[in-house]
Amino acid sequence: MNAVSDAPLLDPDIDVDELGAHLRSLAYRMLGSPGEADRVVAEAWQRRQGAAPGSVLDERTWLSIVVARLSLQRLRSPVHDHAPAPDDEAVAVPLSEPQEPVDPFQEADAAALREAVDPDLLAALERLAPAERVAFVLHDLYDWHFEDVAGALGRTPVAARELAIRGRCAVQAGSDDEAAGAAAGARARQLDVVRAFVEAARGDDPAAMAAPLHPEVRLRADGAAIGLGAEAIVEGAPAVAAHLAEHVADLRPALLDGYAAAVWREDQAERMVVGFTVEDRLVLEIDLVADPGILPLLDLAPLDPRA
Repeated sequence: MNAVSDAPLLDPDIDVDELGAHLRSLAYRMLGSPGEADRVVAEAWQRRQGAAPGSVLDERTWLSIVVARLSLQRLRSPVHDHAPAPDDEAVAVPLSEPQEPVDPFQEADAAALREAVDPDLLAALERLAPAERVAFVLHDLYDWHFEDVAGALGRTPVAARELAIRGRCAVQAGSDDEAAGAAAGARARQLDVVRAFVEAARGDDPAAMAAPLHPEVRLRADGAAIGLGAEAIVEGAPAVAAHLAEHVADLRPALLDGYAAAVWREDQAERMVVGFTVEDRLVLEIDLVADPGILPLLDLAPLDPRA
């Protein structure tokens, strides 16, 4: 099955068979199933067919991002079966070897897909949260720049890097228990830092808000957040703390991809998500995400106040 081979592309020089194989291999590594990969690629192509004229300037990049976002949604779906189907078994490349960028010419059918992925790698990928899995696959297996990974996930490059690093650590862990222990420790450390920041914000205390921030912390806001009054970029702990205290001090704790975050609500609706990238117990970057097209992609959950 090739979801793109029977439809015209804007660029006549594109090899549609190669493009279809690339998209399927990309989806397969994120989903672990040739069948699900086919469905995601077919849906991506349907969206491409419905795109407004002139809105797609680069077929390969546009379709790859759509496949990544659809795969992320499918991974987060409660009906998604993360275990490969019996006919989706994979064989072959030792996980200890460096993962080279995929050659899509070698992956035009399901058999080639199965032969190209180590079953140990697929098993390790099952340890990852959906956003970690997508970030790891795009960056470590496909050599996407973090800027491009960020675009697919609706995050900033620093946040995308953090997700990929978490994914890499879990994949390299020797066992599920080891991976779970490392992730739990990272979440606990991040939770302590973010909780202190959110409590200070709710107490309208800019000085206390600045305490857990790295001196060179950077705040970035998407276009929708800017429309709500945020600045596009704010740098430095005092300036970031003062800016958030002025615009979104009434933060509510939440979990974003299993890690501590915050939300800002207005009229009983979530209008903005505040994500935190933490390194060495300091907040290195803060993302303000309010784009209504991105918010549904985010894996948000209430934060248990007892956590």
